[in-house]
Amino acid sequence: MSLLEKINSSTCTLRFKNDWLKIFTCPVPSSDFLSFVGVATIDAPQHAVLSLLYDIESATEWVWKTREMRVLQELADDNEGRVVYQVVSAPWPVSDREIISRSTAYKDPETGEVFIKIESLPDFIPETSNCVRVRKLEGAWNILPLSENSCRVVFRLHIEPAGEIPSWLANIAVIDTPYHTLNNMRDMVKREKYKNPVGAPLKESTEGIIRNYNDFITE
Repeated sequence: MSLLEKINSSTCTLRFKNDWLKIFTCPVPSSDFLSFVGVATIDAPQHAVLSLLYDIESATEWVWKTREMRVLQELADDNEGRVVYQVVSAPWPVSDREIISRSTAYKDPETGEVFIKIESLPDFIPETSNCVRVRKLEGAWNILPLSENSCRVVFRLHIEPAGEIPSWLANIAVIDTPYHTLNNMRDMVKREKYKNPVGAPLKESTEGIIRNYNDFITE
């Protein structure tokens, strides 16, 4: 069972709520670091959100604390996704973190829901000397169309930052990532460049989609 499937709303805490966004933090078995669940209603078509997510060059404009992101490899065989390199800024004197992850996208042919699974590949390339390599990460985006011009976005992530960052310090700031990232997304998807659908490689499947987020929506 994946970490995403283990996240249970009964053990999570609602940390932020407004008219379009809710953020929960959740304990993770065998970890001192909290995960988060962000649930947002975005006033834009589903394809605009998907176009933004696949526009890696724009990530530094909206993904919180990201100062670099680039595609290392497109995994073309059977729509196996892509491998992405990311550098996340950390406050001095803490070293920046580098993340290598694979994202694989699925689409439910019945509901149209898109699910993008993110998992770490820490040994895909050699480590650099000026960053700490994140070795444990699991996350996902669920994008469900609500109408022609709106969609629900569920953003889930757990990360072990590695190095010497104490868990109590990381847990204090854990809502910053979903709060700022989803706020920025809400603005970015209104840009002209995201009005046209992107040709994202999606696996047509209902089995590959991890949902278990309904309780967070109705909370």
